[in-house]
This record gives sequence, C-alpha cells and structure tokens, in this order.
Amino acid sequence: MKRVFRLTIVTAICLTFLAQTGLSLAEDLDSAAMEAGVDELLDEWDKPDSPGFAFAVIKDGNIVYSRCVGMANLDYDILITPSTMFDTASMAKQFTAACIVLLVEEGKVSLDDDIREYIPEFPDYGATITIRHLIHHTSGIRDYSELMLMAGMSFEGIYEAQEIFDLIFRQKKLNFSPGEQHSYSNSGYILLGLIIERVTGLSLGEYAAKHIFEPLGMRSTFIYDDRTRIIKNRAIGYTQTADGGYRVEHWPNWTTPSGDGYLYTTVEDMLLWDRNFYDSKIGGPDFNVFMLTRGTLKLSLYLQGLML
Repeated sequence: MKRVFRLTIVTAICLTFLAQTGLSLAEDLDSAAMEAGVDELLDEWDKPDSPGFAFAVIKDGNIVYSRCVGMANLDYDILITPSTMFDTASMAKQFTAACIVLLVEEGKVSLDDDIREYIPEFPDYGATITIRHLIHHTSGIRDYSELMLMAGMSFEGIYEAQEIFDLIFRQKKLNFSPGEQHSYSNSGYILLGLIIERVTGLSLGEYAAKHIFEPLGMRSTFIYDDRTRIIKNRAIGYTQTADGGYRVEHWPNWTTPSGDGYLYTTVEDMLLWDRNFYDSKIGGPDFNVFMLTRGTLKLSLYLQGLML
C-alpha cells in the first residue's frame, strides 16, 4: 500500500527502475568513481542508531555494486544484510499486475473485462470499469486507505478483508469517469487480488508463489497474508521524530486484503525478478510487453469537443 504519511526508510529496496538509474551511472563512470559517488549518498545512513536499507545496482542481470547500511532492528541492534526481509509496500503492486498478465495469457481474463463480471457485488456506477483501469489507476475508485482515515479506522487495527471491501462498495459515486483521469488508488489493486482469487480458487499469495516466486527461485519472497507468521530477518519500519530520533511505525496486524502491498522480499531475490525482464522464465513471449506497456487516458468529452 502507498503510505504517503510514513517515512519508510527501512523498507527502501533497489528495484528494476532504480537499477536502471544505477546502470547509467555504471556506463558513464568507471567502477571506482561510481562506487565512490554512491557511497557518499549512503554514508548518511550507515550508523548504529539509524534505520537503513539494502541497495544494489544491477547491470546485465548481475549485481555490480551492493551495500547494506543501517539497522534492521533498533531494539536489538540487528544490522541490515543482503538477506534482510523488507516489507516492500507498494512495490508489491507489480507482482499483482504480473499475476493478472499470466491469467490474460492463459485466456482466463481479459484486460478489457468489466470487473463486475468477477465482482458482481461491486456497485454499478453506470460506466464500465475494466481490469485495465484498475492496473493503471484510472478507474475513479476511491482509495480505501484515505476512506479509512475519514472513517476513523486505525491503521493499527485488525480488519477482516470484507470490512475493507464493504467500505469501498458503500461509496455512492466514483471520483471521475473511468479512463479519463489518473489517480493513485490502492483499492484497485486489492480488487485485482480479489479477481485473481475468484478466477483461480487460490489466494493471491498462493498463486504468486506457484507461478512467479517458485519458478524464478525467489525463495525468500512471499505475500504476508497471515499476521501471525514469523518472518526471519525481518526489518522493522520506523519514522523520524522531531528531535532527530526514530520511533517504530510498523503495522503487522493489517494484512488483509492483499494486492496493494505486504510483499516481503530481499534485495537478492529482487535480482532474480529483474533478470526475468531480460531472460524470461515465466509467462509467454509477450509477458514483458504487457508488463512494460504504459496506460493511456481517453480524451474527455470536453476536449473532444474542442478538437471537432
């Protein structure tokens, strides 16, 4: 989930897009100069009393630079290592989208299907909302995390999945007509998770493990859908205080529904995911085409009128 109100220092992890930034550094500078430049940026967090992160630069499918700085747990002075498990927050959304792409390739869903085919209890707003709209945040569906704040629901509470879905389904209208605007919505991704569950008969975590994590050898990656699960080498989330210190900001109870977040992984496992964009091991020949295709907006009626 996108936590705009939280400083997630400890959950920072290098992903494909960050690796691509590092790639240009590696191409433009010699190795020693690149490492020196990155080290200068990371030194600020390399302290025994500070949270931190695992960082890696990936080039041609291999890690050419890596470093771990700061602490995974300030209570017990546990250092971050390459095997530290991070809650990757909204970085989980790409895996939810990947599951949908796999189902598209299997012919079980279409990106242009009306979501009410799979979620008939979803309100009829008089406009078709498609799976594609959910993926690209163009559905107009209100973000459930913002709805929770307005409803006075604590993020530290324990909620059943249906309570969150009911909160979404109670909304009387959309924020805008589907496809006409872009607005980040965690709701869209938990609805994608629900669609995956209803189509496959498996939870999102089970389907992702079977079709993505296991085939790619991502043995340390899973979707955290059981709040009682023990996670070895887990990094704890922190937020900075006014006096320059830190306090715990970690919500282990809030794990359902899944789809928008709560994927745990390591920087080493993310290397395996990155490699799949160059040497596909999962999906068909068009899997990465689907994954890398940007969404588009349709012209509003007003703009169409101006063009006539």
